[in-house]
Amino acid sequence: MITVPKEHFNIIKEKIKEAPTFVYSVLDCIIKGTVLADSSNYESLVIKTDSGLYYITGQSTDELFLKNIVRIHEASLKQGKRFTLFSTESTWNQAIEKCLEKKVRKIQRYGFSFDLMAFKNRKRSDFSEFDVTTINQYQIEHCLEFDKKYYDEYWDSPHNFLQNGIGFCVKSGERVISEAVSIFKSKNYAEVDIITDLNYRGKGLASIVAEQFMDYCLSRNIQPRWDCDVDNIASINLGSKLGFINPKEYTVYINK
Repeated sequence: MITVPKEHFNIIKEKIKEAPTFVYSVLDCIIKGTVLADSSNYESLVIKTDSGLYYITGQSTDELFLKNIVRIHEASLKQGKRFTLFSTESTWNQAIEKCLEKKVRKIQRYGFSFDLMAFKNRKRSDFSEFDVTTINQYQIEHCLEFDKKYYDEYWDSPHNFLQNGIGFCVKSGERVISEAVSIFKSKNYAEVDIITDLNYRGKGLASIVAEQFMDYCLSRNIQPRWDCDVDNIASINLGSKLGFINPKEYTVYINK
């Protein structure tokens, strides 16, 4: 494998038609990551984050390239690091399952398309009785779920998130009871991650913070994205209410 220089990241973006949001975050140099290729022709590619997320695309018949994937997996195990491999192509799925055999666990996820008119025409949530605010350093330090460890893993640091990410929360007094943040963001996309306090679920708080998140994205010509596991019915239902339609299944492989 060769390492693709950052000045060629725009070339890679043109070659990739559709990919997880973290891929574009790396290619836009918003989070730290590396692009590996089979050759200078960039036929087969692995885009990785420093936290251990990988996306594989291109030609799936390159045996040497597949052997390198196995080496990457083995190295992550030895070093005790995360290995989470995303694949959106069935040919890659077959190749990955053959070369990694029983070493990884397979998870099926949905990526949704966004229907702008459905979002605009939906009945808006009433948040007049709630304290809704943007996430700042104080909220990170007194968060519900998305703490410093979370931002270190997905954003390299809380500082990078505060500079480049998107986040809203609902508070009860000084207590954060619901949060919506961009787990990943690029110049063009922002994937939302939402959590609500168990004691406050069923009050529509997830819809409130999601709408704030999406309004912010649309005001800056950023397309909101919604992904979830195929068996996460609550997330699927909420996403559909917000205008996310036509789920497309993709596969994630993680260490057993």
